[in-house]
Amino acid sequence: MNRHSISAFTKVDMIIVVAMLVTLALCAVFAQRSARFAQPRAARVNCVSQLKQVGLAFRMWAYDHGDRFPWQVPAADGGTKEFAHLPNAAVHYAVVSNEFHSPKILTCTSDKKRIRTHSWTAPLHKSLSYFAGLSSNEGQPAAPLAGDRHVSTNSSAIVGSLAVEDTKLLRWTTELHEGRGEGNVCFADGTVVQLSTADLRKSFNAALELLTNQPVRLVIP
Repeated sequence: MNRHSISAFTKVDMIIVVAMLVTLALCAVFAQRSARFAQPRAARVNCVSQLKQVGLAFRMWAYDHGDRFPWQVPAADGGTKEFAHLPNAAVHYAVVSNEFHSPKILTCTSDKKRIRTHSWTAPLHKSLSYFAGLSSNEGQPAAPLAGDRHVSTNSSAIVGSLAVEDTKLLRWTTELHEGRGEGNVCFADGTVVQLSTADLRKSFNAALELLTNQPVRLVIP
């Protein structure tokens, strides 16, 4: 009769198994953390890409209208000049709709208060995540053309018209981009930049210098 020996775990075997389990657990933790940090970063990158498309659309529209943006062109010529005093950002984006391949690019992926849509028949103000910079023109490349809607002069978001004459109170609120105090701005030359609150104030100060005693005018959805 054959005798079969059954070998038990040695201390070395046990140490190896425990080490493998610890390694697997650490890998899972790091993967989870990486995914958590990667998601907000991906949203910010996507927002930059969308704003570049917004800037390009406005500039293409301006090219066909004597290098003027919608708020500089009378309604009779297809613009929104007569509506520039109203607290309605959507109207300025609507007239440029032929330059956008889809309205979905007008909704920031981190904006939980806006509804992304694929249809131009949906109410645009419910989807729009970006302000329109009414002080921008082809002669003022440093003026803000468009940007994240959570720009404000107080702790809460502003909806409507904002005339910035003093940047001391200018800031990003916590509504977008995971509340990191950052936002994106597209300037009249088509450049899109991710800005902290401090950099936002610097960029608006530069615009104010060029505008010579005129405020930086925004209309925020």
